[in-house]
Amino acid sequence: MKLYHATTQKKAKRYRESGKIHSPVRGFTTEKAAMAWAMKVGRTVIIEFDANKPYKLPDHHNIFGEAWWNDGAIVTGK
Repeated sequence: MKLYHATTQKKAKRYRESGKIHSPVRGFTTEKAAMAWAMKVGRTVIIEFDANKPYKLPDHHNIFGEAWWNDGAIVTGK
């Protein structure tokens, strides 16, 4: 399942340096939903990732998409 994760520039830098995003990784089903969430919480970076163990979140959805979390780290590579 493809998800979109909203984060900060500082955390995105750590993700690139370590090659992974530590679990649990939350994301939205659409880029537009992730962007709406990012604006609401003050985050400026959207990362697309493939979730291999997704579970639906009951409370973080918005009108643009559903929220899910992935059980396990996302390996992004270096």
